[in-house]
Amino acid sequence: MRAVSPVGDLRDFIGEGGEGKDKGLFQVDEEGFVDHPMIRERTVEARSYQLEIATMALEANTLVVLPTALGKTVIAELVAAEVLNRYPGCRVMVLAPTKPLVLQHKESFLKHLRLEREEVAAVTGEVRGREGIWLDRRVRVVFGTPQAVWNDLSSGIVSLEEFALLVFDECHRSKARYAYTRMASEYVRRCPWPLILALTASPGSTKESVTEVVRNLWIERIEWRTEEDEDVRPHIPGVKTTWIRVQLPEEYERVREVIRKAIEKRVEVLRSAGLLGSEVEVNRKVLLSIMERLKAEAEAGARGPRMRYLQVISQALSFYHALELVESQHVLTLLNYLRSLRESELRSHVSIVRSEDYEELLRAAEGCTVDHPKVTALVTAVRTHLSEKPEDRVLVFANIRVTAEVLVERLRAEGIQATLFVGKAEGKGGPRMTQEEQMRVLRDFREGRTKVLVATSIGEEGLDVPECGLVVFYEPIPSGIRHIQRKGRTGRRLPGKVVILVTEGTVEEYYFREGYRRARRMAAILEEVSKGLREVLVPRSGPRPIPGEPWPWRRVPVQQLPTTEEGSEVLPSVEAQAVGEAAKPRIEEAFRTAKEVRRAVERTRKDVFLQLLKSGRRGMTLPELMEQVDEDPDVVRRAAFRLVKERKVVRMGGRFVPRSSLRASSESGALFKVEVEKVGAGYAIVLVNDRFRARMEADMFYGPRELVRKGSRFIAKAKVLKQDGRTLIVVHDVVRVLD
Repeated sequence: MRAVSPVGDLRDFIGEGGEGKDKGLFQVDEEGFVDHPMIRERTVEARSYQLEIATMALEANTLVVLPTALGKTVIAELVAAEVLNRYPGCRVMVLAPTKPLVLQHKESFLKHLRLEREEVAAVTGEVRGREGIWLDRRVRVVFGTPQAVWNDLSSGIVSLEEFALLVFDECHRSKARYAYTRMASEYVRRCPWPLILALTASPGSTKESVTEVVRNLWIERIEWRTEEDEDVRPHIPGVKTTWIRVQLPEEYERVREVIRKAIEKRVEVLRSAGLLGSEVEVNRKVLLSIMERLKAEAEAGARGPRMRYLQVISQALSFYHALELVESQHVLTLLNYLRSLRESELRSHVSIVRSEDYEELLRAAEGCTVDHPKVTALVTAVRTHLSEKPEDRVLVFANIRVTAEVLVERLRAEGIQATLFVGKAEGKGGPRMTQEEQMRVLRDFREGRTKVLVATSIGEEGLDVPECGLVVFYEPIPSGIRHIQRKGRTGRRLPGKVVILVTEGTVEEYYFREGYRRARRMAAILEEVSKGLREVLVPRSGPRPIPGEPWPWRRVPVQQLPTTEEGSEVLPSVEAQAVGEAAKPRIEEAFRTAKEVRRAVERTRKDVFLQLLKSGRRGMTLPELMEQVDEDPDVVRRAAFRLVKERKVVRMGGRFVPRSSLRASSESGALFKVEVEKVGAGYAIVLVNDRFRARMEADMFYGPRELVRKGSRFIAKAKVLKQDGRTLIVVHDVVRVLD
């Protein structure tokens, strides 16, 4: 367990100095509330772990990991309050993945910080005239969705150097090309003294996923607490978790058997084709790996009769999805999926609909008229809880919208006030809600007009769902992140209960164990990643801002505000305040122009390609490449994707693999070990297979030119021939570079 400040010594902690802390940074009044120039009186309860984390976050880019309901937003407010107080004229930006969450943060900041309505603004895709928000000097805190802000940044109307703090809420989303990743890179590149605060209940379930978030957001420090930590425990009343196991009824078993037969037919086709061994236990993971291999071979140019089996695999995967629906959801959800296949234009779906298996399955599903046993278990659990605590609220999570709608109908049929809460995304099966409807539903739930809320994943992430005495997982989930977020909807101020419904003899039993295991491993992963952080990751060009003095890179008016005849202000043109002459060389040195970035990517792509050739068919993940290639992580990322675009590299399951390595395993042709012994003008003498020497002319080598140097060793797909008494070698593909 990590050493933390005892709760009883809260005021001693606030009053003492120490490395990384500012003495008296956050004061505590006699009633136990935070006393700060930018925080409204008696609005923020003083909690030692929040104050300690906020103090640390003011010194470096920080990832904060806290269980849901322990006040991550309050930490952001504390850091923002101090930044705004320290540097007059600076601004703060808070990013959140959805509009409801953006608006929620805006109202929370207004409630706790000494900010007026005109000093805050929301930037989302639905807001028109956003340029005025960025240019309005009165706006001190901007709340936005990442894509909307990124679009404005791309349009040139956002000056990131104005922002002394950038907050990323639900930062576990910062994967691959999500807008969070791009925003962080641009902020670090443009702002001379960037400060990033990233918030989440769980950044990931594996070391690789956490490391990806850390790299993408330029994190220098990780601060986390678990429910067992001494300074956190008093603020968690406790959550009792139980699970209810049910068995599939006979009607569902008949439907399941039809699906299993359809899967087995397609598996036998794959076995006959030699794509599956007779002893291999088949599941979705196995099928997906075969599919990735076939796709990679096709992209590498190895098209052939085996490519037709891609459609067979797709059909099998579709039936696996149908199997999970009948096992874990409801027969009505399965029927909705089967009918959606008729409207699909995918070849695998079209072929399924035309098959006898589809007709047999459709008849079996339509003939099943009973509810899934988990529906009965859910209704019983909710009714029992509300009979014991009539004023309590209940939150039910269901993965699929159609299932959620069925649950609402069944609860209402039992006289229980239940309301649906789903997202606004188009193109998915089931009902949809606008953001206005979402806010209304949450308001009714918060004010007690609705007792039970049945939500999809939108209810998991950050929204201020009121305290719930009971949370029900209609299905267990393997994701450690979602497990933690769902569980965090209860036990905030009062003891709560979590009930997880599990169907015996199905994949749900694995999901149940896996979700719990991943959630428990998170602290150990954070400890490991934290130890590996480099001391200095972010190139701050300075000069370091001085507390009490204006933010050096704020926008200032060029001239006095003129007024019209009616007396209204005319929006001025603005420019960034000039940076001190001493700082200019450092800024120019630290941040590359777009032209320099392109040059760096062009240079780095060669190093990246050579690293990938060393890995061969195994390939490398992006974090592994960033570790091996000594260059800015963003440049390495761009270089890797440039190679994909140039069709030299293929992405397979998150790994980058050279096409030449894939071609070597799928096409006929001899492989040779080649070692360059001598390089002359237009030729090289190489040792082949450690047995004989050959001459390699410049026009006989179709690999990276960087390998044509003395001492380089590689495996190549090549052809050896005799010509005029000389042994020549033609290298068609470099498959792997040897150390």
